[in-house]
Amino acid sequence: MSATKLHVFNLGDMKMDKSLLISRATVASVSKPAAPAIFASFSVTAFLLEHEEGLVLFDAGCHPDSMGKNGHWTAFQQEHYPFFGTPEQNLVRQVERLGVKPADVRYIVLSHMHNDHAGCLEFFPNATVYVHEDEFAAAMQAYARGDQETSYVLKDIDGWIGKHLDWRFVRRDQGDIPFMKNVTILNFGPGHSSGMMGLEIELANSGTIILASDSIYCQENFYPEFKPLGITFDSKNARATLDRIYWLSKQKDAQVFFGHDSTQTATLKLSPDGYYD
Repeated sequence: MSATKLHVFNLGDMKMDKSLLISRATVASVSKPAAPAIFASFSVTAFLLEHEEGLVLFDAGCHPDSMGKNGHWTAFQQEHYPFFGTPEQNLVRQVERLGVKPADVRYIVLSHMHNDHAGCLEFFPNATVYVHEDEFAAAMQAYARGDQETSYVLKDIDGWIGKHLDWRFVRRDQGDIPFMKNVTILNFGPGHSSGMMGLEIELANSGTIILASDSIYCQENFYPEFKPLGITFDSKNARATLDRIYWLSKQKDAQVFFGHDSTQTATLKLSPDGYYD
């Protein structure tokens, strides 16, 4: 395989109350006792890393059958955070446009297992899947309860079980993992969800890139404002992770790719037209 390359996939958009992205995005007051909520649009992304040790997918987007009457997502999920993506934007199609077969992907690293980050796992049957042990436990507990108002998708989990995927669990006490040459799995622990992970990639020409996923939704969550995330499992550690990513980016002079920043996504070198190397 040639030099390491990072491909960025724009998988479509979702919408959600902005206060769930950015805490206190809209606040009522004496003069505005019924301040209107904002139903904000935000991008959904995933990444493919071409590496001499194998192809690595970071996150797996939304299932192509997420929406609709018979969709994977529950009525609650479709009502509160609907997904809008074309067939051409589907993750499998995006991978294939690079001349890559889904069966050729060797590893998947999941930042977490919410509906917009793990939906297409079942289409990569030969991949070894890395996920935080606490995140996997949270998803399986939601599945066992039949929880209809969770961010985990029960029908997606049916697909994972049916494919007998090869799982590797990152322990909460394990620290960061030197995954491949110049590639590190960042073990953030609880924050936005029960167990968050990121990826740090050192590239020859583009320098260091940190894939933060939903540890940082968008620029407003990051320096200089550090506005808290709207959805958090552990708000204290979520803030500690924001600080950690900031100082790591300063130390490494790294670019930070956020989880759901449409403005940033529009500025990135998107596949198949460009890549980072």
